[in-house]
Amino acid sequence: MKKFFVFIMILMITISIVSIDTSYKDSMKYVSKDKIVFVPLDTRPVSLQNVEIIAKAGGKELLVPPMDALDNYKKKSNQDMIYDWLKGAVERPDVSAIIISTNQFISGGLIGSRNYINDINYKESLERLKEIIGLSGNKRLFLISIMSQVSPVLYQQDTIYVQNNANINYYVQIKKAISENDTKTLERLKLSMPSYLFNYMSVIASEVLINEKMVSDLKPNVTLTIGLDDTTMKSMLKYSYDDLKSAIKDYKNVYMLHGADEISMMTVAKILNEENGLKPSYKIVYEESGDENSYLPFEGGTVKEITEEKIGYIGGVVSQDAKNIIYIHMHKNYKTGIKNVVSKYKISGQNFGISDVAKTNGGDKDLVDEILKDKLITNVDAYSGWNTPSNTIGTVVAELSIKSYIDTKKDKNALEDMQKYYYAFAFIRYADDYIYQSIVRDAMQNWAKSNGLNPDNLTNKSEADAVLREKMKPYLDMLMSIYDDCGIKIKGADVEYPWNRMFEIKVAPILD
Repeated sequence: MKKFFVFIMILMITISIVSIDTSYKDSMKYVSKDKIVFVPLDTRPVSLQNVEIIAKAGGKELLVPPMDALDNYKKKSNQDMIYDWLKGAVERPDVSAIIISTNQFISGGLIGSRNYINDINYKESLERLKEIIGLSGNKRLFLISIMSQVSPVLYQQDTIYVQNNANINYYVQIKKAISENDTKTLERLKLSMPSYLFNYMSVIASEVLINEKMVSDLKPNVTLTIGLDDTTMKSMLKYSYDDLKSAIKDYKNVYMLHGADEISMMTVAKILNEENGLKPSYKIVYEESGDENSYLPFEGGTVKEITEEKIGYIGGVVSQDAKNIIYIHMHKNYKTGIKNVVSKYKISGQNFGISDVAKTNGGDKDLVDEILKDKLITNVDAYSGWNTPSNTIGTVVAELSIKSYIDTKKDKNALEDMQKYYYAFAFIRYADDYIYQSIVRDAMQNWAKSNGLNPDNLTNKSEADAVLREKMKPYLDMLMSIYDDCGIKIKGADVEYPWNRMFEIKVAPILD
């Protein structure tokens, strides 16, 4: 009997030891807080896939809601699913930070936020957001709110909307009625103006109110970043943006930036810099005297204002003696030659990035041709020619910040893994901004039109994907060969249209 009790005691102690050991091992999984909860602006590659890749280049993993919960082009997201998913995700002990696109959370995505109907119940969504903020505890939480363009034609915004004082009065009345839940006044206003104008004014007014409310509820660990999407200096969207800026000027932890698509990538860079006590330095090089004061298409600020605000946002500083050089390429006929520019400005230990804003929606073909011909892939550490100037400049600011962080790493295995993803990100930019946007896109749109297809509403995406792969292949093979010559192995790359439109492509590089 005594032996039996001894056996039982030994067994219990053993079980206890095993239990403690197992528990300890489980908790070890969470010692390294290397994950970021991420609710994207939308499911375009620039908003989701590319943010994941740049995060991996920085040694972080994004935790993203299930794809069937997120938006898909004009189909808005399942906000209930995202809300339920977030309640569990933000409490995970291996999460160091949280990024939430309020356009996705409140309106179902960027396109969804351009429709007044999707913003009507924003107060209920804001209460849910307050709950998520509470559940996150003291983790760093970043809310990204994009004030999006509503009218598809910026010319209309300038010549019809803001130059008419009656429209400013409409905006003021609609904003007041929405804030007071005054449905009678809203209905009266709706009947007194064209439907497109009512929707336009309602969206920008409700976006201002949403942001005002979020600002008033911020906790010390929460940052709100408000982006100004495609606009011009005279648009009603710019008017509402300035109205919001005036209303919230005394609040802390609030950033107001030009741009949209690039802000998530910049926020990942900001998180890495804050967690590691880094302040990356940038020297801004303008191509010609006076470039810094230029207003480029789709922007509500000067090139200098946009560039410096983005550097400041990620925690960087502007300096003549800097680790990173950001070169603003604005002139398609610039004859100096990029090889000469790199030789002139880049010295040992510096990173050199090119913001290619000579045109919108694509890179300058002559510039990139020269980069590839002279095999400058490893000399040009960052490149973007994506979409608007704000998108392009912000992408390069984020790239160079991540590159500065990678340069601090001593562990060889970690360094190789991060560099692999960093080079993959640059490959995607050349493949999309240069090969597709500046070479193949026109051919694809002509193919679509000749076959009776609408480039903005493809009814047979699989056929379009097959033609896209055929037209992209020789250029991708050329790009991979140049990468290989520069000592970077990209084994292959698949391409497709992420949505049923031809505006952009998804590039999936196959890494060694």
